[in-house]
Amino acid sequence: MKKKHLKVIVVGLFSTVLFAGCGSGNDTTSGTRESDTASDPLEEEVTIKFSWWGADNRHDAMQDVVDLFQEEHPNITVQVEYGAWDGWQEKTLTQLSGKTEADVMQVNYNWLFSFGKGKNIFLDLNEVNDYLTLGNWERSYLESMQVDGEQAAVPHGMTGRVPLMNQELYQSNGLDLPLTYDDLLAAAEVIAKDNTATGEDNQYAYMNVGEFSLDLFIAQMLYNYTGKIMQTEGTVNYTVDEVKAVLEKYKALEDAGALPNFAQTSPIDTESNPQWVEGNAGSVYEWANSLAKWTASYKGGDAMDEMVVGDFLQIDADTQPNIYVKPNFGYAISRNTKHPEAAATFIEFLFTNEAAVKASGDALGISSNSVTYDYQVDNELVEGAVAQGYEKLDQYEQTVLDPYFEDENVRGERYTVYEAYRTGKFDADEAAQQFIDKQQAALDKYYQE
Repeated sequence: MKKKHLKVIVVGLFSTVLFAGCGSGNDTTSGTRESDTASDPLEEEVTIKFSWWGADNRHDAMQDVVDLFQEEHPNITVQVEYGAWDGWQEKTLTQLSGKTEADVMQVNYNWLFSFGKGKNIFLDLNEVNDYLTLGNWERSYLESMQVDGEQAAVPHGMTGRVPLMNQELYQSNGLDLPLTYDDLLAAAEVIAKDNTATGEDNQYAYMNVGEFSLDLFIAQMLYNYTGKIMQTEGTVNYTVDEVKAVLEKYKALEDAGALPNFAQTSPIDTESNPQWVEGNAGSVYEWANSLAKWTASYKGGDAMDEMVVGDFLQIDADTQPNIYVKPNFGYAISRNTKHPEAAATFIEFLFTNEAAVKASGDALGISSNSVTYDYQVDNELVEGAVAQGYEKLDQYEQTVLDPYFEDENVRGERYTVYEAYRTGKFDADEAAQQFIDKQQAALDKYYQE
């Protein structure tokens, strides 16, 4: 993402799990790290582990980066562990509680705050700043990943959800891409006119794939219509009437066929979603840094010219929204690592070695590290939908998501309300009240100042 002023709203630290032994330091049997006694720790024969999640394009890119690093540092062996996002957080939690985590970990933004009751459970990267150049990030970006006054991780970059539009579906129906929610309703009258209750060939003007997308779509609607973010300092910011009005507007979109309703929603919540792959959805609302996998899956990757990143939906033609963004992910070092210098050197390599940056391509999105960003620009590495996505983000005022927004306990309460409302268990009044009450109860339990 290009450097620009962000409206940063980061509140007190929050909690989900406190790990015994993980948040208090890096004790080893001898009381010192092995590298503490070495004259040059980077000359030792050591092994470190690097873990990440992602799709196949990220797996391939990271494997290439690891190979390049080992060529330059033949005395440092890097073992790898990777997989899909689904279940990855739970796996990481288990490893951290058992002290079996990787030395270098790709971490999600909210983990830094939720995995330790307001305490940093990762290595303070200031301890290894002789090996990792923290000055390559703007201060505001570093501050977004600081916990308890320590640098818990460094961000790869900032990202936000953007609408990747199937413009072919709109054009074939004689429609312009929607700018407002009313435009989307009008498009549904044409695109969804032949839809059935559960028809496999149904077409939709827009689509949210998975619970994260649905949650952020509704959250952005709430922000657009009220001008207020979801919560501040552990308190939900909306009234029941405000939530009710937005939920009714969202339900109207589903009822019109602009989006699949609960019964019509595919259980496949990845880029393999058949409604998207087969060209029957007018848009997916997805992270800008992840768009490459969606363009690759759309019609087998053979119809790139049918897609374009569209505008964010607005309440009217004259009111441009302020949009949510967040660090897409970061890199942290385990407090339990025996080789912090090697681990920090590996992270430095990811960001400052031109061959490594080229190997990453667009699999990681645009970086907020100044050296990486310059390499990406010079080598035209980020292109296609990913480049379009970041260009679109830069056209809007931005607000960094409060990390509480993505806490599994807090967000999970919103999910239960959405499902109850979409299936008819709750009416709009009940859903709005429960949206506030359940979310506030979770914040009351987990919020840490």
